[in-house]
Amino acid sequence: MSLSLKLRQLLISVLLMLLLLPSSFLAIDQAFYTQLLTNAEQKLEVNMYAILSEINIIDGKIEVSGSALAPDFYRPDSGLSAYITDENQLVWQSDSSLSQHFSPPNFALPPGEHLFAGVEQNNEEYWVLSIALLFDSEDTTVPLTVHVVQSDKRLSAPHISFRSTLARWFIGIAIILSLLMLLAYYWTTKPLSRLDNEIRRVENGSQEQLNGRYPAELAVIKEDLNLLLANQNRQKQRYRHHLSDLAHALKTPVAVLQTSELSQQPELKEQLDRITGMIEHQLKRASSSGQDIWKKQILIKPLLTKLVSALEKIYRDKDLIINIECNDNNVFKGDETDLMEILGNLLDNASKACKSLVSISISQHPLTLTVEDDGPGIPADKHHQLFQRGSRLDTYSEGHGVGLAIVAELVESYSGQLALDNSPYGGARFKIVFPD
Repeated sequence: MSLSLKLRQLLISVLLMLLLLPSSFLAIDQAFYTQLLTNAEQKLEVNMYAILSEINIIDGKIEVSGSALAPDFYRPDSGLSAYITDENQLVWQSDSSLSQHFSPPNFALPPGEHLFAGVEQNNEEYWVLSIALLFDSEDTTVPLTVHVVQSDKRLSAPHISFRSTLARWFIGIAIILSLLMLLAYYWTTKPLSRLDNEIRRVENGSQEQLNGRYPAELAVIKEDLNLLLANQNRQKQRYRHHLSDLAHALKTPVAVLQTSELSQQPELKEQLDRITGMIEHQLKRASSSGQDIWKKQILIKPLLTKLVSALEKIYRDKDLIINIECNDNNVFKGDETDLMEILGNLLDNASKACKSLVSISISQHPLTLTVEDDGPGIPADKHHQLFQRGSRLDTYSEGHGVGLAIVAELVESYSGQLALDNSPYGGARFKIVFPD
């Protein structure tokens, strides 16, 4: 599992938590406020029945005795008040209403009906419970409307307190859930990280197969990967053995033909040389692992040092100078034989063509190999021909003409790019870039 996939899963979990917790908070907060309104309506209803039980008409005037009324109706700024209207005319109000700037609403209610509603006046909110009735007094019936009013502040105070407490709880829950989520993330991804690390070790050649112990779901993947590795190695070895057997079988008849007097004829000698070169080429291709799924990391400098030492001995008559620019930690992700073939062919050709100087520089990220010399160079119209199998330019007086073709095929098998241009030293410059 890649790091981005792990982070995506963690991000999804965090987003779900960020979505669910605020939604739950809002739902609980709204449910509490709804319950506050229900309780407020019930309390106002109790107070209303208390007022109804105390209404009297004395000398044509509405009076309400105070024995059954709540103390809040007599305390200023209590937030609870009551009004009685007769056809929209105020006929009575509680003592607590004297400090309020509130006018009873004009609700057109049929007798016996009541209404609970919010009213806003003077930038303040109130909750009003109103009931219409016909009050009998002696021989007359008086239509009255009783309004019991409660300021919204009596609701907002407990609501704010509840919301603050709820917020603290939810913050605590969010912290606990975050810790549990991180613990679960670490616990569930730890086997994946171990598997990823093992795969990387197999890729760079530190081990040949996966050996760790994993949960049942990953154990199946581990076994499948091990089977894939084993099958690939068997196929590669079988392919190499078949080509090796074929090449060795052909070498004997070719050797017999080369001892014949007829083989000294120029035409036959050229064809025999081509056959020998093709056999060598196919043997080298059989040893190539450019298409392997798992590539080892080969240190370049030790291999390069060996090649340069051998070339300096071979071309000692030239007083050959080979400059090397290569860090100790530069690596090639592939097969050592392939790297040897690429560097060997390029350096050998440069040593043949140069006057005395060959330069090779290597850099990483991406891996770039540059080989150049101070020889006569290669004409631009001959560049394409140089990489064709069997072609040999006058600059290179020896060989079968397959060396650079092998280099080109090996570079292509690693999805690399091979370029040829002129060197500042005067000769040719070969530049190879491998993708990371």
